[in-house]
Amino acid sequence: MIFKVKDRKIRNLLGTMGLLLSVAASPIYAQRTQSDSTARAIQRQVDSQPDSTRNGFFHASRFHSSFHVQFEGEAAYMFREVGAVTGFQVAWVINHKISIGAAFSILTSNNVTVNRYVNSNTAIGLTPNNITPTVMSAGLTGGYIFRSGKKLSFEPQLGLGWAYVHFADPRAGWVDPAANKSESFTGHYACINPSVSMIWNATKVFRPGIVIGGNAVLGKDYLSVKADNVGSVYGGLFLRFGTF
Repeated sequence: MIFKVKDRKIRNLLGTMGLLLSVAASPIYAQRTQSDSTARAIQRQVDSQPDSTRNGFFHASRFHSSFHVQFEGEAAYMFREVGAVTGFQVAWVINHKISIGAAFSILTSNNVTVNRYVNSNTAIGLTPNNITPTVMSAGLTGGYIFRSGKKLSFEPQLGLGWAYVHFADPRAGWVDPAANKSESFTGHYACINPSVSMIWNATKVFRPGIVIGGNAVLGKDYLSVKADNVGSVYGGLFLRFGTF
């Protein structure tokens, strides 16, 4: 049903009221429209993020994880002599840069002696009696790889762990060979091992390199064998095999 308003004043009044109502309603409509737009933008942002409950930390879009094993051959200066050291290391590398691992090394040549420190540099008859120590170390390592995407990379590294020395001192038997006596020394030391490696990124699974470093140890002394004598400086070659 359509009502016709004949009075001009009433028509003008109704027109004015309609205009006022439309002006009053426009901010509400605009606010609702803006709220709906903001909600849609937030939802799009949430949908674009990875689902951490499904994929987890190790599947994040910016996370890369790899592992390698390293075999080393080094010349080390310890007990004022140069000996051969063999070692290996396993490492976990995060985003091609941060490495966390564990390492082990052992003195493998028998030319290093401690005679000068225990004052037993003598002989029974014509046979020299060298006192050869067993020396090894193990620990945890952490490093940072610079220029990981280039042909040559550099990795400063710090290791913290344990060093071990053992030898038998037969000086009592030298005084009286019939007694056939000896004293055994076993030393355990805290070990700090800083090093720097240069790595040739030859292939995706194989990388050779060179390393220089040192072992500083803290522990007890035996006669003239001080903790400083157990420490060493070294340099050598290594081979890395892994995923990188």
